[in-house]
Amino acid sequence: MLFLHGLTDSGEGWPEAVTHWQGDYAIVTVDQRGHGGSPRFTADQLVGQHPGDVMVDDAVALLEQLDRPVLIGHSLGGAVGLSAAVRRPDLVQALVLEDPAPLGPDEPQRSEARGAEFRAGIEESRQASDDEALLELRREQHPDWPESELLVTGRAEQQMDADYLTNGDWKPSMRWPELFAKVQVPTLVVSGDRPDEICVDDDMESGIDRIGNPMVTLVRIPESGHCIRREQPQLYYAAVDDWLATLGDR
Repeated sequence: MLFLHGLTDSGEGWPEAVTHWQGDYAIVTVDQRGHGGSPRFTADQLVGQHPGDVMVDDAVALLEQLDRPVLIGHSLGGAVGLSAAVRRPDLVQALVLEDPAPLGPDEPQRSEARGAEFRAGIEESRQASDDEALLELRREQHPDWPESELLVTGRAEQQMDADYLTNGDWKPSMRWPELFAKVQVPTLVVSGDRPDEICVDDDMESGIDRIGNPMVTLVRIPESGHCIRREQPQLYYAAVDDWLATLGDR
């Protein structure tokens, strides 16, 4: 399995998933560019390219070194993984996309206002004086998350490439109607049911239905928002495991 995290997260943000699947899979986690300890974006990449497309290039380069993994992607990582699988389906066995966040049909590629919002959202973590203060903050922010994922996600916010985040151009440039129409590997989309918190909204769900790609399956987990595996872990892992068990029949 290859895990691709979401915006402001890092490769350290999967401890529960690693524990759950490490007995059955070899697992690779990665800090995507601009996150964790990975290289920052260059000025040319921020201005002359779409950073999300640079991240797809990174993902393809990594996939070329692996043996057709199941790719697990959350949010931005789901958009990157889906784009990489569309570009190189020969490198991916299957996709599990946790509330993926690809560009919508009319969504602007770049949003400075959204960049400022995300930059403001991580400032509390960046101002925490030490790990104890950071952990207490994360407990207040996410009281329903597993304890093991609080400090690592707070540290990831502290490590973010601030220029990339503020720039407001994060996502791969291919939009979800084209992505879901073109994907050729078995793909499970897992989302929540809180409309004000999720990326896979009614429009995307209806679009997936209209596209009718038999490779794509969508399930919704009740009483969860954007971070399904952290908010409803038992239901999330049960849904994914049941679907993974069907891959041999495809």
